[in-house]
Amino acid sequence: MNRKLKKEAIIQFSGGIDSLYTAYILGKKYDKIHLLTFYKGYLHFGLNFSKPNIDNLKKILGNEKVVFKVKDMKDLFKKMSIKDFFKNSKKYGNETSWCIPCRTSMGIMSIIYALENNIPDYTDGANWEQAPDQENLLVTADNYPGYLKLIKEFSNSYKVNYFSPVYKLNTREERRKLLLELGFKIDWNSLDVYKPKSLTNVFNRNFYKRYQPMCISGWLIHWKRNFFNKKVKTSEEQVLEFIKPKLDLYGTNYIETYFKNTGKDLKEILNKRNQFK
Repeated sequence: MNRKLKKEAIIQFSGGIDSLYTAYILGKKYDKIHLLTFYKGYLHFGLNFSKPNIDNLKKILGNEKVVFKVKDMKDLFKKMSIKDFFKNSKKYGNETSWCIPCRTSMGIMSIIYALENNIPDYTDGANWEQAPDQENLLVTADNYPGYLKLIKEFSNSYKVNYFSPVYKLNTREERRKLLLELGFKIDWNSLDVYKPKSLTNVFNRNFYKRYQPMCISGWLIHWKRNFFNKKVKTSEEQVLEFIKPKLDLYGTNYIETYFKNTGKDLKEILNKRNQFK
């Protein structure tokens, strides 16, 4: 059996501006792109809301070049976040204790998918404009360079390459404009809307025209931002202090247990990836 790595890439696909743009540009560079939307449970809805945009991607790139799958990561997320959430939230804050384990779980699941399918690369829509050091209100700690570096190093330990192709490529406004010109649908509250996360927007019917999954738990986690337009206080050092031990413990254990339970030899898989590196 030929185990040579394929010229394919995995994209952690939220269906938002950045992951959608990433899918568009990588779809022209790779033989195939795998769009993985992850279900974490806990008030997470509409996992197929992005279908119109996926259909448009297939129309532009070719039906055979785009694979879309929903992957269940609820058990992993429960270990990474739910287990000690209230204790951790007091020390590290809600976002770090909820959203960082969520993104990290996506990375772990992407590594497993890459190993199972002989895929060398995976990515997401990480970008500098949404890193917490920016003035923008809509920032998230999983865009910190240090966090992305940690994920890359962990992925490399399993012979999988994580990279961030749009991190400093252009601006979100430029990405938004091109996507609209190409006929993609973007959530109303992701357009140039004043205070896009304002509570008052829930009374606007356009707010409910969804083209990406709805994470109500994440919306509630950011209650200070969404109710009072206040940025979450966090730091790169705090994020890394919190997530690195969890990644080393739960990430490593989850990957090894997964392959053991599915009857696949992880060491053999890694050795063969090394052969074709």
